[in-house]
Amino acid sequence: MRVFFASLLIILMSACYSTRGFIDSKYKTIYVEPVKNKIKFTQETQEYSKYRSFPALFKNDFTTALIDRFNLDGALETDNRYFSQLRLETEINDFVRDVLRYTDSDSVEEYRLKLFFKYRLYDNKTNELIKENNLVADANYSLSGSTATSEEGALKELFVDAARRLVEDVTEAW
Repeated sequence: MRVFFASLLIILMSACYSTRGFIDSKYKTIYVEPVKNKIKFTQETQEYSKYRSFPALFKNDFTTALIDRFNLDGALETDNRYFSQLRLETEINDFVRDVLRYTDSDSVEEYRLKLFFKYRLYDNKTNELIKENNLVADANYSLSGSTATSEEGALKELFVDAARRLVEDVTEAW
């Protein structure tokens, strides 16, 4: 009797909660264009800062994270621009570093990094826009304590999170 109810529960759960591929099964390959940085360098973001600051060449790290994530996911195989069936264009629109916590002496203890980006997915043969979306990724890091991390480590985590969100949005429909 237990086996029957356990089997019934598994069948019901799998019927109610499932993911199906968003991408038409005819698409097997994707070309990931280098990520573009669309942040306005001179736009004021903080009252105390005249210019924006962010890590140099971080768009290259994001491009690498996207390619790695598509290869890990396996739903689409990365290929070169001329032979791929899909083309992905991604642009970074904003990068924000927010303070989350201060110490008792008013020193910064924890930051949150946010990456705002947009992607467009095209059929590479017809140049037809298949899907586009704006997404946000984030990563926190502490400067002290047992969970202390460097900003470089947090940036890697941020790009992994951004790539995961983008690949899931492209390949899965909930």
